[in-house]
Amino acid sequence: MESIVSFGIISVLIVVAPFLSSILRLPLVVTEIMLGAIAFYFGLFSHSQSLEFMAHIGFLFLMFLCGLEVNLKALKELGASFLKSALSYLFIMYALALLYVWYMDISIFYVAALSVMSLGMIMMLIKEYPKNTDWLQLSLNIGILGELISIIILVIINGSYSYGLTWKLYETLLILFLFLTAIVGIFKIADILFWWFPTLKFMLMPQESSKNQDIRFSSMLFLVMIGIVTLLGLESVLGAFLAGMILATYFHYHSQLAEKLNDFGFGFFIPLFFIYVGSTLDLELIVEHPYLFSNVFQIILVMVLIRTIGALLIYKKYFASYKKVLLLGFSHAMPLTFLVATAQLGKQFNVINNEEYYTFILAALLEGILLILCIKFIANFKFIKEKR
Repeated sequence: MESIVSFGIISVLIVVAPFLSSILRLPLVVTEIMLGAIAFYFGLFSHSQSLEFMAHIGFLFLMFLCGLEVNLKALKELGASFLKSALSYLFIMYALALLYVWYMDISIFYVAALSVMSLGMIMMLIKEYPKNTDWLQLSLNIGILGELISIIILVIINGSYSYGLTWKLYETLLILFLFLTAIVGIFKIADILFWWFPTLKFMLMPQESSKNQDIRFSSMLFLVMIGIVTLLGLESVLGAFLAGMILATYFHYHSQLAEKLNDFGFGFFIPLFFIYVGSTLDLELIVEHPYLFSNVFQIILVMVLIRTIGALLIYKKYFASYKKVLLLGFSHAMPLTFLVATAQLGKQFNVINNEEYYTFILAALLEGILLILCIKFIANFKFIKEKR
């Protein structure tokens, strides 16, 4: 009964959030996390196993939608030069994060947290700027690759802290390698199969159907892929992401599918996840320890710097101005969803303490506010000299 009441309260918050977001001019995700923190602080709802489970489903569905943005065929068409430059950029970013961790003598976990990449906020930027904005398109393409690497690193972190440096860890890494190899093989087979039998994909997902076969097939793929990786002992987020990637690669002809799934996910499950994340924050502890904010701004500064330095080193010749290079770096420094997920994973395995957890969550929130404003300012700034 208590769980039902909690879900009722949360459903009200989900409806209220868009209105508050418009009034406060804050990103919707930030508003949802703030509402969750405030509502839980005043005892409007409580935690339960069912709420935690539903929140986890919401997070997995978010990763599923992120995978839906990854069309491997389109990514392949970008060519070897793009892949080389993107991997070089990501390598510099991780190397700088490792150097910072070594200098500060902190947990190696910070390398993953500081370098994590997510498409969530980039997708928000795409809605605000013209579709053919060059720095934003490049940001999206790099973000796809960076998010995939981030997911693999999350799987490795999960195995490392679950099993330690034991054979079980190496077994998990071997399973991960074999699984990804099998996925590549399946993609190759699917290419051949759909080339010989092009109508097969239309049988699985008709372009027009009154029986919602597109949603049924998508849900089946989502749950089956999660089930497979769970049975293999891998992180469930990998299965959710791959399910979305399969849909985007082979069923992109169904133009309305992404819109339907976005409406379904962002209508309830994903907002519920962010409200739950907000409820995990201890507002009293944050207020009583204002020094946390100095750590928050330090985290944000480091995340911006390692990306901006990488962008300057790799892409300064690609763009006609330093402004676009800065925009590229700043756009990657808002991995809100994945930073939250990484922080939760760190807390789960006691790699970080509560204060560090709050630092990462607050950093994720403030990045979503401050860096959006910074990007708007830089994009409209007319006095940065263009390279000739």
